[in-house]
Amino acid sequence: MLFSRSKLLMITATVIAMFICIIGSYTVASEPDIKLRFKPEKTFKIVQFTDTQDDDNIDPRTVKLMDSVLNQEQPDLVIFTGDNISGRIKNVEAAKKAIDNVAHPVNNRHIPWLITFGNHDRESNLQTGLNANTMLDIYMSYDYNINKQSPEGVNGTGNINVLIYDSKGEKPIFNIWALDSGMSPPKTINGKPSGLSGYDWIRPSQINWYYNTSMKLEEENKKKIPALMFFHIPLIEFAQMWNSKERYNVTGERNEPECPGAINSGLFSTLWERGDVKGVFVGHDHSNNYVGNFCGIMLGYSANTGFGIYGASGVQPNRLRGARVFNLDEDNLNTVETHMVYARDFGIQ
Repeated sequence: MLFSRSKLLMITATVIAMFICIIGSYTVASEPDIKLRFKPEKTFKIVQFTDTQDDDNIDPRTVKLMDSVLNQEQPDLVIFTGDNISGRIKNVEAAKKAIDNVAHPVNNRHIPWLITFGNHDRESNLQTGLNANTMLDIYMSYDYNINKQSPEGVNGTGNINVLIYDSKGEKPIFNIWALDSGMSPPKTINGKPSGLSGYDWIRPSQINWYYNTSMKLEEENKKKIPALMFFHIPLIEFAQMWNSKERYNVTGERNEPECPGAINSGLFSTLWERGDVKGVFVGHDHSNNYVGNFCGIMLGYSANTGFGIYGASGVQPNRLRGARVFNLDEDNLNTVETHMVYARDFGIQ
C-alpha cells in the first residue's frame, strides 16, 4: 500500500505523539524549585529538629511541637540531626510510617528539608532489613526533601553540602554541611579487634571530602563560603568547651555527660584550619542544650524534639524539649544568631 507524502508525515507524527505519551506516563513528576536563597529582606532562617526518635505510633505531642515551631518560625530550611525514628521498629512499613510522621509536618508546608542519620536510625536498619541508602531513598521521595546520596568513596550515608544563594539568586554566599556520624565503632580495624566501645566518629574520608569541597568552593567563588555543619554525635571538643565554659562563653544547660565518638578523628582541627565553618550543631544527648564559642567555632546542641524518649530531668515532661533556630543575615554572614524554642513556650505538656 502506498501513501502520499502528507499522509506519511501525518502517520509518523501520530506514532511519535503516541510514543511520547507512553514514555511520559513513566516520567517522574517534576520537582519544585528547591534552590535555597535569602529572602528579599536579606534574611534566612533554619530550624533544627533532633531526636524525634519514635515509631509508627508517634507521641502526638512531638507532632504538635513541630507544628507549633514551624507555624511560629516560618523557616526557610529544616534540618533533622539524627535519631529521626526509633531503633525498635520491626518492619519496613512501620519504618515508612515513622518517617512520614516526622516528614509530613515539614513537607506539607513546602519547606525544604534534609536529614542526617543517628545511631538509632541505623539500629532500625538492623531491625527492618533496610540498609541506610534505601532508607535515605525513602526520605528523598518527598517533594521538598533535598538530601542526596553520598559522594562515591565517602564513608556513611547522605553526606552533602547545600549552598544558599543571595537574595537576588545570583551567587552562593552560605553553605550547609550535613554529615553521617555513624552508629558504633567498628569491631575490627585493619583486621584486628578494635577494642572500642561507645559511638562512631566522623571518618577520614568524610573529612577529606569536606576539605576538598571547601577548597573547591573557595577557588570557584574567589573567597571562602561561610557555613554551618550538622550531624548527630558530638565531637570530643564539646566536653572540652564545657569544662572551661566561662572562657568560651557557654550558655545553656548540660544535664548529662557528653557521649562523643570513641576517637577524635581531627574534624575540629580541620574546620579550624579552613576557617569557613562558623558552627557545628548536633543532637544525641537529649537533655543538653548548651552552645559556646570554642576557638572561634560555635559548638552547640539542640535538646531533643521527641516526647517518646527521655528528656531533661524535672517534673514537667516538656522540660527542654524543643528546637534550635538559626537566623542568618546576608550583610553579616560571619555572625549567626541562634536560640532555642521549647514545648513549654507553646503550652505543650
